[in-house]
Amino acid sequence: MDKLPEGKDIGQMQASLRWIFSHTSRFDGAVRITMQDGEGFLLVQKGEPLAAQFRHPLKSLSGPSALKYFGSQPILDFGLWKYEPDEMREALALSVEMQALMQPDLEAPVADLSGESGRRSLVAGPVEDDEEDSHDTPPGSEPEPLRAVLQHPGVTAVACFVDGLCISSAGEIDADYTVAFAEDLLRWSVSLQSAAPACGTFVQLTLFYRGGNVIIAPYGDEYLCIFTTPEVQFGQVRRMIREMQSGV
Repeated sequence: MDKLPEGKDIGQMQASLRWIFSHTSRFDGAVRITMQDGEGFLLVQKGEPLAAQFRHPLKSLSGPSALKYFGSQPILDFGLWKYEPDEMREALALSVEMQALMQPDLEAPVADLSGESGRRSLVAGPVEDDEEDSHDTPPGSEPEPLRAVLQHPGVTAVACFVDGLCISSAGEIDADYTVAFAEDLLRWSVSLQSAAPACGTFVQLTLFYRGGNVIIAPYGDEYLCIFTTPEVQFGQVRRMIREMQSGV
């Protein structure tokens, strides 16, 4: 894996292989996997596996056999690394050398060269170059409430979303992935609420994970998704959220 292009670090997490594929429909890059004293990777383009490899002191698997092994594990520790088109080409060429392609008898798939995979698209669907994207927030022009959240000690990024759309964001954040991730957590929370209606309406959800935290809270007719460092003062963050909610 050390030979793979570096790419942009999206985050570290734990999930099943099925979850990975269901949440990478707009993702081009590498899924770096660590497990059982071994390590491996998947190259994914728009939710489709292009290459796979797993190396362990006692075995080495490539292509379909590696993918099958990953799928046999209930939970995988992995990180997502987003690739630009030239990085994807480099990774595919390396996969050919390693005989890690999912279809070794075919030519290596060509990465999306249109530039759309590297463009910050905030809507679910293709982005037309000749149309203005009203949801895209240029750097430095984030809404004032989100800039204020980002200035809070321990907050690394924040997004405002609704119905699968990222309305605005601040900080280094992948809008498509963030919205898909946050919507998945909301559906899970709603399912719990349906099972236990006595718990009341949704107020806030906090997810603790290795390297940081994610907080999701209602914001008028929309929702906030806030990423923080592990050391953040939750009491101050909750007070800040209440102040924002009261101002909507």
